[in-house]
Amino acid sequence: MTMLMSATTILTGASVLLLVGLLVIYLRNVRHVRSKLVVGLILFVVLLLIQNVVSLYYYVTMMPYYVVAVEPHMFIFSMLQTIAFSVMLWISWD
Repeated sequence: MTMLMSATTILTGASVLLLVGLLVIYLRNVRHVRSKLVVGLILFVVLLLIQNVVSLYYYVTMMPYYVVAVEPHMFIFSMLQTIAFSVMLWISWD
């Protein structure tokens, strides 16, 4: 596994943890605020969580099949996604 793919795997794992945090916050909010928005946010986070868990599984189990030319793109997408989830968690924490 190259250094860039290792970083991508770590960022995807961090994204999974951030999404679990968001899910906990939104599940706590749905008890207090019964609105379609909160239910929509829960569905959105669950779908993103599934996508990230599947991506993490593929990164770990199918690493030899990835082409080196794709690694920077996957790293950039994972980095931007992790930053976006961090911002959402920070905003939702209040």
